[in-house]
Amino acid sequence: MSNGKPAATSYSLHRRLSTTACAAALGFGAMVGAGVTPTTAEAQFIDRSLYDGGKARVNRSASLRSLTELIASSSCRFDAGIDTENAQSDLLGARDDFAAILTGLESGDNALGMPGAETRARTLMSIRATAEQWLPIEDATNRMLGGNASDTDAALIRASYDNLFEQTVVLAADVSGQYSDPQELLQSDATVLNFAVRQRALAYRMTRAMCELATGTNDAGTADELAQTVDLFERTLTALRDGFPDAGINPPPNDAVKDSLNATSAIWQGQREIFSAVLAGQQPSAQDVMAAAALADELSVGMNNAITLYLIASPGQDGVYRVPLEAYARGELSKWLNDPALIDAIKLQNTRHTELTEDEVIALDQQWRSEAGAGGGPLISELLSHPVSAWLRDQQTATAGFVTEVFVMDDKGLNVAQSVETSDYWQGDEAKWKETYQVGPDALHISEVECDDSTGVSKSQASLAIKDPASGAVIGAITFGINVQNLM
Repeated sequence: MSNGKPAATSYSLHRRLSTTACAAALGFGAMVGAGVTPTTAEAQFIDRSLYDGGKARVNRSASLRSLTELIASSSCRFDAGIDTENAQSDLLGARDDFAAILTGLESGDNALGMPGAETRARTLMSIRATAEQWLPIEDATNRMLGGNASDTDAALIRASYDNLFEQTVVLAADVSGQYSDPQELLQSDATVLNFAVRQRALAYRMTRAMCELATGTNDAGTADELAQTVDLFERTLTALRDGFPDAGINPPPNDAVKDSLNATSAIWQGQREIFSAVLAGQQPSAQDVMAAAALADELSVGMNNAITLYLIASPGQDGVYRVPLEAYARGELSKWLNDPALIDAIKLQNTRHTELTEDEVIALDQQWRSEAGAGGGPLISELLSHPVSAWLRDQQTATAGFVTEVFVMDDKGLNVAQSVETSDYWQGDEAKWKETYQVGPDALHISEVECDDSTGVSKSQASLAIKDPASGAVIGAITFGINVQNLM
């Protein structure tokens, strides 16, 4: 069975976020499904004529710069035998992500938030020019990962990545210029996004320079480049956190973004001394390179969090997460609904609850809430120990953090099985059940984004109707909690 993880996301696994009262800071209004009346299974689908994926295209095209630097950094480490396993993983992920984003920019990819193919001739030319620069680097990367690299492959990447990087800058500028508009993405927002995404590239550039200096593959300007990159990263991070209007960087749009940038700044200030000895003229060791790579990963995680919050805080936020989430739910998570044990468990509970009255449903829900407040009880224990609940936990774990919770509901909206303890037992009065079970077998409901103050994770919920494979009749529903940072 698929692990349910979306494509082109390996460089952004295990993102972290620390916020305070982040739901309010994001400025969202009513909670999940409030005031929405179900009509057809298509009720919540994004109108592609009103959403062209501009935010996602700006973000993804700018990410190619980061991936170019990550390929250069990881290929240097991999070739030198420095932390080989992690270097190989980074190189593999960056290669796959680069190729997927290029394809998505040209042909469209709902899973990346970019519905529809590119039609503008200038942007298509820029995408294809980037692909031409990418091809020899991709070939060399494939040989390295395949174990049949020549002595010149690492040198080819080292000699060619700079031209690729410059072309990705051109591409990002073309995409940003094309997709900035008042409804979808303000030019000021696009400018901030480009600066924020560039921070990831700078983090990987510092690691690449450290590796070249450690392995003697550097040129005469590498030490100066490292010093300039360290300085530029710090100045830009400060500008993003505090605002720098003269450079087109507005202050953070809300406290959630600012808190995220403050957290990244604290990571940077706590570990930037990694570079001090090297900047003073000392040759870095393999341990120094590994420390720089670990820091680059942390900084990239932090910037990814901030970028996600930027994306969902400015105009046009709905489509930027709903489009990839819809693709993820229908393409991957829907596969969970075919499990025979899950179907049998729903049908069995439906039979057991046939005569259940509304008062009895409410009483069960109140019992659940009481047990939850007391730290547990027989009703909660029964569901959490259900074999299907154990299976759901295994499936959730296999998504590597994309799915944060999952629970299955019967034909009355009562939980059948669940990966974690929920706050209530009955979902029948909520949109996650009303707009799936009551709508039809193809129904999908996607909630607004919420921030979980306890974990700092920005989450949405995707709910699907569940049908009996034998009859085609809807028998229940399922809700997935999704980590939006990881998805985007």
